[in-house]
Amino acid sequence: MQLLGSGYQWDYLKQALKRHGIGRRLLLSIIVFSSVVTLVATAVQLLTDYQRDVSLIKSRLADIDSSYMASISASLWNLDVSQLKLQLEGIRHLPDVSSVAVYEVGNAVSKPLKIELGKFEAESAIVREYAITHTFAEDSRTIGILRVEASLTQVYARLWDKAIVILLSQGVKTFLVSLFILYVFYRLVAVHLGRIAQYLSDYNIDQTSPLTLARDRRSHPDELDLVVTSFNALTAKLEDAYEHMRQVNQALADDIVARRRAEEEVKHLNAVLEERVKQRTAELEAANGELASFCYSVSHDLRAPLRRIEGFRRILAEQIEERCNEQQRHYLGRMESGAQEMSEMIDSFLQLSRATQSELHISQVDLSALVRHYFAQLSALEPERRVELTIEDGVVVEADHRFLAVLVDNLVHNAWKYTAREACARIAFGCQSADNGERQFFLRDNGAGFDMKYAGRLFSPFTRLHKASEFEGIGIGLATVQRIVARHGGRIWAEAEPGKGASFYFTFWDGKTDRDQGNDITG
Repeated sequence: MQLLGSGYQWDYLKQALKRHGIGRRLLLSIIVFSSVVTLVATAVQLLTDYQRDVSLIKSRLADIDSSYMASISASLWNLDVSQLKLQLEGIRHLPDVSSVAVYEVGNAVSKPLKIELGKFEAESAIVREYAITHTFAEDSRTIGILRVEASLTQVYARLWDKAIVILLSQGVKTFLVSLFILYVFYRLVAVHLGRIAQYLSDYNIDQTSPLTLARDRRSHPDELDLVVTSFNALTAKLEDAYEHMRQVNQALADDIVARRRAEEEVKHLNAVLEERVKQRTAELEAANGELASFCYSVSHDLRAPLRRIEGFRRILAEQIEERCNEQQRHYLGRMESGAQEMSEMIDSFLQLSRATQSELHISQVDLSALVRHYFAQLSALEPERRVELTIEDGVVVEADHRFLAVLVDNLVHNAWKYTAREACARIAFGCQSADNGERQFFLRDNGAGFDMKYAGRLFSPFTRLHKASEFEGIGIGLATVQRIVARHGGRIWAEAEPGKGASFYFTFWDGKTDRDQGNDITG
């Protein structure tokens, strides 16, 4: 927008004043501020002039005492009325003196003399009274009173006239200066702001013309130049971003097509996978059924021959008891221990199978009571052993009571077994909280321990970390414990050192996982 003539500029200025824009607010702000400053300055100046005029009046009144009192005293003493009037008239012609009077006092012979010139006012006046004295033969006495009144009316009139002149001149100056500032503002700023506003109103992302202002080039850019430069840079970035967004949208559209194809492929694969899962589930169910049948077969078919072997062993032992030698007794004892070991192995195997297959029945279980119960059984079997037992009271969990009894039985028997060679065995059971708030149960002993490099094999079925000659067992107990813990949504681990004992830690379902996550147990 180019301003070519003053007429156009004034038209633009008048239009701006009609709108509620920056120019109108700027003009009002300048006028209000200038008016306040003018009023304050005028009030200060008028106050100064008033104080100066009053001081001048008081100074003239003070000069009367030194300039007129001697002659007035002589005229009053001689009762020269005409001379007194002339003297009073001279005083009354002083600036701002409105009235003057002489009152004779102390005359007991005739009526006291009284001369008044002018009209005395009750308000807006400064009054001075002077004692008229006469000295005769070193005797001084008061013969009258001189009363002079200076009116402030003229002072007020002069101040009022001056105030009108100042306010009118300052008002005209303020108005002209405000119009000039407004004109300069609109020429240097507002016109270009209007151009920028129009450009923004008509802006289109597809347009290529940058924002320009019709103004003279300057050697040093000002704020408007910086605004234009910054805005053009912003629009360039916006156009680049818009073009990039177009490319991204196109790529996204292509990706959506590819993704839909992939989704169709995934749906097809899911259908195939679901069919395979159903097939695998059926196979697992069949395998579980076969496993249950096998366990039943083990429970019945293996026990029957074992019972016959044990029965014939007893009959043979009874028949040859009196004539058998030591070697024969040793063989019979080996047969008995082998049959018993086989029976225990069958029981352990069935126990492991039940831990994997049986349904859970959740209730509150007092672990502390279970630990005490199984330790009491072992202590009754071996009362001669010295065992320092520490059991934390009130350790209660939600679990299957049957399975927890098996778990505690196995862990307690292990601790009792592997501390058998300690002169003073120490076994402790309790509960602790981990840093994440998880409840961890533990069973510690100071027995044989084991090497941690074999910890990965600890819970595998039929795995032993000690020789059979050192400690008896078949390697099923900890595998059963691990499956029971897994069925309850927990985990189990151990820490040990050879010759310094072992600590077993285990957790149970915490309410955040599925209780049935352990139903498919492979060890």
